[in-house]
Amino acid sequence: MRLFRRTGAIALSALVVSTFLVTPAAAEEVVTRPETFVATASARALYLELLGIKVSAGTSGIEITSAPSAKATGAGLLLASGTVSTVETTAAGQQKAPPKACVLNIDPPLLNLLGLQTACGEARVDSTTGAPQAFAKGEVLGLTLGGAQLLAILQPVLDALVPVLDQTLGSVTGLLQPLLGPLLQPLLGTLDLNAPVSSLLDRLDEVTALANVTVGTSTSEGASSATAITSTAIARGGEINLLPGLAVGGAPLLQIIVGSSKATSSFDRGAARSTPSFDAAIARVRSPLLGLDLPIALNAPLDLNLGILRLQVSLGAGRTITNADGSVGAVADGVSIALTTPLGSIILQLAHAESGIGGQGRLVAQQQVVEPVAQLAKTGGDPWLPMVGFVLLLAAFTTRRLVVARPGGDSRPVDH
Repeated sequence: MRLFRRTGAIALSALVVSTFLVTPAAAEEVVTRPETFVATASARALYLELLGIKVSAGTSGIEITSAPSAKATGAGLLLASGTVSTVETTAAGQQKAPPKACVLNIDPPLLNLLGLQTACGEARVDSTTGAPQAFAKGEVLGLTLGGAQLLAILQPVLDALVPVLDQTLGSVTGLLQPLLGPLLQPLLGTLDLNAPVSSLLDRLDEVTALANVTVGTSTSEGASSATAITSTAIARGGEINLLPGLAVGGAPLLQIIVGSSKATSSFDRGAARSTPSFDAAIARVRSPLLGLDLPIALNAPLDLNLGILRLQVSLGAGRTITNADGSVGAVADGVSIALTTPLGSIILQLAHAESGIGGQGRLVAQQQVVEPVAQLAKTGGDPWLPMVGFVLLLAAFTTRRLVVARPGGDSRPVDH
């Protein structure tokens, strides 16, 4: 009987205590988050602000998102509606490329000798594959000198000179090869030539003009692929290209750029990481044929506080920006001069470019969801149950039999 009472006490105590130690059931739920991104780029070749009056020329801007959507705006002169081209897509499967908007557009060149474009804006977007693309261009002035017609006039003369030039210059290059080999071979390789002279003259068929000159040009571009999203802004104060199309890929023989700036932001879709970069120069000289690219830059901004006046000057300067949310940006200036006065600001910018990007990678994670155990409905609380259970459990484990010795060595248990 005593054993029955003790066993019952232990069982009752365990039952009471176990009601407070039951762990709720748990289940796994898959949580997903789609990839998102927004990429922007904007550039302006010329900006002037005079005591509240603002003038922008040669401007461009784009935006692409994961919607997918794409928007592009190019303007020769921002205040002149006839020079502004704006286009936008808001869903996949769309493509738009309106005609270039210009004050004056002589294209093709007059008599194939002179082409002229003034204050032009260009924009196009494409989301046909679900990967948004956007391009915008603004240009103040474009001038083309010479063209196919002029080269056609010169072709008979060049054809007559080819045999003589082959023989004469072939002998000269043979003598100079030991000295100029490292220079000549890259040149010939870039031109895709088999013979030094005749093939060089044959390449003149690819030349589109003797020279073209552009003033105040900016481009903004947004591109997306399976691996990356990129936004790029480029602004140039002036550019001269000699013999454009001579090199493979349409590159000129020589390129001179004044006031050059480039800002790029990219988003790695696999790593979900954004990276900014910039390139700014007062001037740049390039020759793709010779692999020549010489920037002339001074990345030392000047900031002077002169009492009520503040002067800021940047020549070939730029910077990158990383925000707390992981988005990044890049800013580049070819030439930037700003004077702040009590009456307002006077700002002059030649070749200003900026870009920004931010995004989040696709998320697939396991999240634990706690499901409560169903209980019988009851009213009121039972604050005494834990205490009773504890007392019963303690009594069960501490109760013991006391043995009392009897005369003659006999003994018997005595209950207390």
